[in-house]
Parts: sequence; C-alpha cells; structure tokens
Amino acid sequence: MPVAHDPAYRTLRRTHRQFGVKATSVAVGGFLLYVLLSSFAPTVMNRSVSGHLTLGLALGLGQFVLMGVIVWRYLVHHRTRVTPVVRSLRGLVRHQEAAVGRARTTAAPREGDLRRW
Repeated sequence: MPVAHDPAYRTLRRTHRQFGVKATSVAVGGFLLYVLLSSFAPTVMNRSVSGHLTLGLALGLGQFVLMGVIVWRYLVHHRTRVTPVVRSLRGLVRHQEAAVGRARTTAAPREGDLRRW
C-alpha cells in the first residue's frame, strides 16, 4: 500500500495544512492591521507611548515579536505533531522497501537472465 493512502499520512497533511493556514492568516492579518492603521489612523500611530517611542513604532517592532511567536509555534507543532508521524511513516516505507527487495531476490530468474548463463 503506498504511503499516500495511509490514514496517518492524510491526517499529517491535513494538520500541517491547517497550521499553515492559521499561521499565515495571523501573520498577514498583523501586517495588514499595521499598514491600515498607518494609512488611515496616523494620529493614533503618532501617539507617544513613552518618550520618543510612538504607538506606530511599538507596533512595528511588535511585528518582529509576532513573527518570533509564529516561528516558535511552528517548531512546537512540528516537534509534537509532525515528527512522530513522519518517523512512523518512514519506518513503514523502509519496511515496504525491504519487503520488495526480498521479493526481488527470491523471485525466479527471468527468461532473458537464463540465456546469459
């Protein structure tokens, strides 16, 4: 049975895709919110938070924090949900390849092979 038909593989693809959609939505949403606030609410973005630090600058720096959190969640997702399934599927593929290799070595010689001897 090919790995693509394995239910674990299908679940892996679905969860990985769902995580990707969520992470991309959060990242794009954060950037879009920042750009829209900068464009349509400049008085809010120019409001001083502390000294020379404005709300716009703080939100701009917050984009780096947002990306760091997304990357951290991606790594946690991979470590907890993707890697264990991939390891089991990799073992399944190796087992199937070994079975195919054993079947080839024990198979009867083909007619063309007999003519060479």
